[in-house]
Amino acid sequence: MEDHIINKEIISKFLSEKLNENINIIKIEKIGHGYHSDGFKLTANNNKNYFLKKVKSHDLGFELPERKVSSLLTGHEMAKRVNKSPLPIGITLINKNNSGILPDLNEETEIYHIQELETNGKNYWDMIKEKENKKIIDKEDIEEINKVVDYISHVHSIKHPSKDVERLKSVYNDSLRSILSHPELTFMLLHDFKEDHEFFPRSLQKEYIGLMYDLVHKYKDKYERLSALHGDFWGANFFFKENKDTWVIDYSRIPWGDPGVDIGWWFSQYWARYQMTNNNYFKELGELFLKTYEIKTGNKEIRKHISVVLGLMALINITPRFYPNLDPKIGKKIIENTLEILKNGELKWN
Repeated sequence: MEDHIINKEIISKFLSEKLNENINIIKIEKIGHGYHSDGFKLTANNNKNYFLKKVKSHDLGFELPERKVSSLLTGHEMAKRVNKSPLPIGITLINKNNSGILPDLNEETEIYHIQELETNGKNYWDMIKEKENKKIIDKEDIEEINKVVDYISHVHSIKHPSKDVERLKSVYNDSLRSILSHPELTFMLLHDFKEDHEFFPRSLQKEYIGLMYDLVHKYKDKYERLSALHGDFWGANFFFKENKDTWVIDYSRIPWGDPGVDIGWWFSQYWARYQMTNNNYFKELGELFLKTYEIKTGNKEIRKHISVVLGLMALINITPRFYPNLDPKIGKKIIENTLEILKNGELKWN
């Protein structure tokens, strides 16, 4: 997207009203992109910079503009709740040259999320890729894991405001169902696999989903575990500055649920790389992450409650959409290991 397509005047007006100061956006430049969204740096006349996120429309759950709004509103409220930099500012909808509070939506509506901008740092996903040939966990690894756990345990310390047990059960159970039914997640990914897929045919898919469904029932109603979530907690959204301070972006999808959702999401980075490389370093790194979280939070059941989301994460790591050239032997290995996890309802490495 080019600079001029985003209306500077409307964005300036929105920021001025929201922040109660005269803000004039003088430059917009694209600084990043992902599968679901593009990111832009907004330079203002007050020597401040802001970040603008625009959700892309495609076949991964954002076909309808209403869903784009819902996704950004959910992420916005999640980030506000955690109250850490970069802070969210607001959502704006624009129909051509008109904007307002929830104007009519159509296919031409532009939908943006604006927040404070952080630029200093390197994301953990890139850092992990650079560790491909490491063999031994060192002091730097331990320091990074501690920083990650400190951050996510803070998020999980935020508890749902309701005191109604039935309400808490309902919210908790919704988070488990979302792993299967959220438009961006499990069922959407399955549509990429042909009926006669080489190592994950339709017949095996049915067994796989059945096991995930059984786990949703096995772990339902555990409302005492309910906490705030990040919802997309992986290395590409977690940044280390040069001084080792951290910052996090892209809260999304599941606002409240079991901490295992976030922990399984992050843990899968080590688990999948171990499956793909057989490098024991990643297994030890995954164990260090889980043990550090257990010690810092007292959550001794976390190895069980990451099992449902590992079913999702395995699909992400083998889907033809993201990994069209995946070695079928590795894909089969990941599916076989995941089936064991789903059958037992607890982490197993092999």
